[in-house]
Formats: sequence, C-alpha cells, structure tokens
Amino acid sequence: MTPQNPTSGHLGLWAALRGDPAAEPFQRLVPFSWRGELLVFLFGMLLSFLLAGFWNPYWRNADMDFWVVYNAFLLNVPMPQEWFDHPGYLTILLLSYWLRALHALGIVNVISFNALPPVSEAAAFAQAWTAATRAGRVLSLMYAMGFVVAFAYLLRAFIRDWRIAAFGAFLLAFSGGMAMEMRIIRTELLPAAFFSCALLLLLIVAQRGERWWRPLVIGGASLLITLAMLNKIQFLFLVCALPVLLLPFGLRETQRGFWHEPRRAWALLIPIIAATAIAILLAKNIVIEGFLGHGETTVARPTLQFGATYYWPALALWLSLGMIAFAALWRVTAVETLAAMSCAVAGCMIGLLALDIRYHPDDVLVVFHPLEYMLAWAAASEAELAHGLGPRLQFLAEAVVGVIARRTFFLSSSPRPTLFLEWFIIAATIVAIRRREWRLVLQVGALMLCDWGIDTLNMARGLKQEYFLLTDPLAIIAAALLVAKLTGLERHRWTYPVGAALIVAHILVSQAEPVKHVFKTEGPEVLCGLYGYAKRVEHLPICKTLKDGS
Repeated sequence: MTPQNPTSGHLGLWAALRGDPAAEPFQRLVPFSWRGELLVFLFGMLLSFLLAGFWNPYWRNADMDFWVVYNAFLLNVPMPQEWFDHPGYLTILLLSYWLRALHALGIVNVISFNALPPVSEAAAFAQAWTAATRAGRVLSLMYAMGFVVAFAYLLRAFIRDWRIAAFGAFLLAFSGGMAMEMRIIRTELLPAAFFSCALLLLLIVAQRGERWWRPLVIGGASLLITLAMLNKIQFLFLVCALPVLLLPFGLRETQRGFWHEPRRAWALLIPIIAATAIAILLAKNIVIEGFLGHGETTVARPTLQFGATYYWPALALWLSLGMIAFAALWRVTAVETLAAMSCAVAGCMIGLLALDIRYHPDDVLVVFHPLEYMLAWAAASEAELAHGLGPRLQFLAEAVVGVIARRTFFLSSSPRPTLFLEWFIIAATIVAIRRREWRLVLQVGALMLCDWGIDTLNMARGLKQEYFLLTDPLAIIAAALLVAKLTGLERHRWTYPVGAALIVAHILVSQAEPVKHVFKTEGPEVLCGLYGYAKRVEHLPICKTLKDGS
C-alpha cells in the first residue's frame, strides 16, 4: 500500500453523504483529513461523555468509582492504600495527583479523607464525593482520548495508510469497552492503552527490519507492559501471547545494517547491558519482596502447586525462546537479540520502580502473584473453579461455547460492536486464503486466536463489558491489516455498505449501555454492599435503615 498524504485527497462531508461516484468506496468512509478525522472522533467522545455519564450521581457506578476515589482520598492524607486486588495502583495514584492539581486551581475543594464532611452532613458529604468522582470521570475521558490518538498514530505507522488508521481509531473510540471505560473510573483503561501501544510498537519494529534503535523501542514496550501489569493483572494473558502475536511479523533483511557491524554493535550493547544491571540493582528489593513477602489483601490468596516462583521463570523462559525463535526465523543477529533481551529486562525493572512512588507491600504481592488472585476472584464468580480439574475442564468447555455464542450475537447478545467487525475479518480472511496470502493469514490468525483465547479465559468473570478493551484492539489491528494488504478491497463494491454498517453499528451498540445507565432506578443504597472497600467511611443512614429493617 502506497503511503498517502494526510492533508490531500480528502472529500467534503456532503460529498461523502451523497455518495460521490467519483470517490473510491473506502475514501467515502473517511471524508475528512487525518487531523479532521481525529477531531471528529474526540468531539464525539466528549459529546457522549457529557450526555451520558458525567452528570450521574457519584453512587451510580459505585463499583469502581466509589472505592477508587476513596483510596485516592486516603493517599492524599497521606494514608496507605487499602484496596489492592487488581491492584489498581496507577489508577488510584494518578487520581490522587489529579485531585491535588484541581485543588490547586480551586476547582475541587475536598481532596483527602480527613477533609471529608461527616456522613451526618448528607448534602456536604454528597457534594464532596460528587466533585471528586466527576473529576475522576474527566480524567478517564482524558485517558480514553489519549489512548485513541496514540493508537491512531501507531496504527498509521504500522499500516502506512492514514485512512485505514483513521477508521481503526474510530472503531476503537466507539467500541463497547471504550464506551463504558471513558465515563467511569475503572482499572482496565490505562493498562489497555499501555499494552495496545506497546504491541503496536513491537509490530512496527518487527516490520521495519534492522535499526540501531530497535532494542530501545523493545525496552520502551517492556516498560509500558510492566506498567499495565501494575494496574490490571489480567494483562498477564496478553503478555503470555506476545511470542505468538509477533512471530509472523518479522522482516528478513537483504542488506547488512548497524547490528552487522561488530564495532558499532558492541559499542551500543555494552552500555545497554550496564544500564540493565543498574535497573536490576535498583528494583531488586521489589522483586525479593514480590516473591518472599507476606501481606493481607482484600481477598485471600490461594496456594497453587505451580506457584509464582515457578510460573514467572517459566514465563521469562517462554518470552526468551520467543525472541530467539524470532531472531532465528528473521535472521536477527545474536548481538541485537542480546541487546533486545537486555532492554526488555531493563524496561521491566524500571516499570517496577513505579511501585516505589507510594510503596505498599500488598501492591507488590498482587503484581507478583497474578494467577493466585485471578483464581480467587474467578472462583468467587464461578464456584466450580475451586473444586479440582474436572469441574475446571467442564467450565472451560462451557466458556468456549459461550465465546462462540457471543460471536454470533444472535445466540447471546452483547454491547460489543466489535463482534460485527470480526464477521468482516472472517470473511476477508477467507478471501486471503483464496488468494494464497498465507503470511497475511498467519498474521491475522495469530491476532484473532489470541483475541478469542483470552476472551475464553475472561469468561471466568463473565466476560464483562469492562474486559472488551483487553482484546478489541487485536481485532481492529487484524481488520486494518486485511484492508491494507488485500489489493482491491478498498475499491470493492461492498466496501462502502459494509463500512457504513460498521459505523452505524458501533455508534448504536456502543452508546446503548451508557444511555441505559442514565435511566437506572436504583438509589444510593448500592453503596451499602461496598463498605468492605471503604472501611473508614461511616455507614450511610440509608444503609443503617436497610440493616434495621432486614
């Protein structure tokens, strides 16, 4: 696909709406310039946010708005964080700083727990909590917009076609997960942005071939992935999938580059190894505490026969073998491979140092024991997961059937418009098979198998709407690849109607759930079940009344 100028060749909106016959079908789906498209998406997100979500009372989405704000209030006292199960570390930490900044500007008055009015002063208590919650929702919107813009630019660099990248950015901006996450305070949004951007960085450097800076980008991606794990341990599954995702995307160079020149290569490798050693030294206490420390978190940690002291080294070996296999398949030099491994370790260690900003041993425990805590929460939702191998295999079979049923949409409806995009991906992949585009089929197959596999694992928690952002970017990248690589697809007579249908479906399906939340009838009694997450808050009068009447 030949790169196109982002400022030329675009249509006016009216020409797109009236179906200008002179335009290519795909061009009619992207009527503005590159920056114009991004501005339209961001404006649409802002409009949706203001119409449905921002003005909701602070208790409307109590899980997680309530306890994230509560923990941010604690950090601003300063007092230690009390909730650790995701562990939600960066979401809570950054919200505490955001509240401080707004307080300095005179926008938010109450930013710490010791400044909260007592529950007996109902109006003042509600006003303080509402202001902080709405500030957190604005921060979520900023994260979402930043995610969409970063994803758009990285997808453009990967695909090298700005129109396809703009359409992909739209699909992300109006995906089901984004529609929920951008208007409430949850722990999936930040790590989804970090991991998706890291994945695109890795895909870009894989297809760019040999460059002197390629290991450094890998180190940056490793840093982002580690930060994702500090906030949401479910991203461990995506980390495990990285070798499968990346192996089909290499480039076999025919020219000898920087890393084939021993003097220059070793001159860069030595400082990289030195920097990695320093990073390991700085983070060693966190690593030791993670494996050997003891603490008490909100949910009890079960004991696994194959515990963290075994599965983390196994994962490190798996990732190392993946890098070695990539190097062998695509003829990457041993020196560059060693540099890439060193940068990956350095990025991970630097990411762990973020835990020192507001250190708590329970954050470290959760990050270093993700499988244990995920099993504990999954068993709380699906009791059979706590009863041995047989029930777990039965649940896995049911989860596979559930994921397939959701893909049909009709057998099991879902507020996830990306399912319709997956129908297109399946159809386009069949076209790729008929054209014998085997490498493209492998690339798309790797992305979609990881998508469906991780969704199957997330069925342990009901594959809630919050988890859509973990895998929707994989489907969007796969669709972008198919459109970019299948010659003539952009000009096919079905391209415009299919693309227009996807646009309509994404807007309608993604916005249905936020609108439904506006018309919910429950009151502040939803908070009564969340006091386990906010132990220092006095019981609301409504909760005391309900308790006395029960």
